[in-house]
Amino acid sequence: MSVSLASTVLALAISVLSLVVSSVVSVRQLRLANNSNLLPVVVELFRETRQPDFSRAIEYIKTDLAREQSPEFGYRRLPEEPLRHVRRVSLFYDDVGKLVAHGVVDERLIVGSYGPNIINMWEVLAPYIYRERELTSAAMIYFEDLAHRARARPQAHVHQELGLRTSPPPSSS
Repeated sequence: MSVSLASTVLALAISVLSLVVSSVVSVRQLRLANNSNLLPVVVELFRETRQPDFSRAIEYIKTDLAREQSPEFGYRRLPEEPLRHVRRVSLFYDDVGKLVAHGVVDERLIVGSYGPNIINMWEVLAPYIYRERELTSAAMIYFEDLAHRARARPQAHVHQELGLRTSPPPSSS
């Protein structure tokens, strides 16, 4: 092999390597920029679920809604307090479902964090939402999709996919 050919091959190899490294760095920077834009959205989601009113709404729906209110008239005709609780939870999960369905937020983040609660809330609220759909319009379709995703991909599987580990307390022997 001539020196000229060897130097040409070496220059080509360096150019290709530079292109690959540049591409990898660009993709990483794009991903970091995208994640930094999403961070405020994700923080706000987590903040909302820690609010006392959100917790009270979850508790009401879980323990009292079905016992106190019939789904016969949907959810929009519920008395003021039950309606406030139902709207707080269902609209929250419908909005989160929009973010997941459109690929804005990773499904694993949401299902890994809220999966069982999404399913539980959907199971209680579904009769009210389905009746509302019969009476008015297609309501809470993203919430329903999110519940389907949470059922299809259980929280424990998400945790396993992510490789989350445990650290039990030391035994007191």
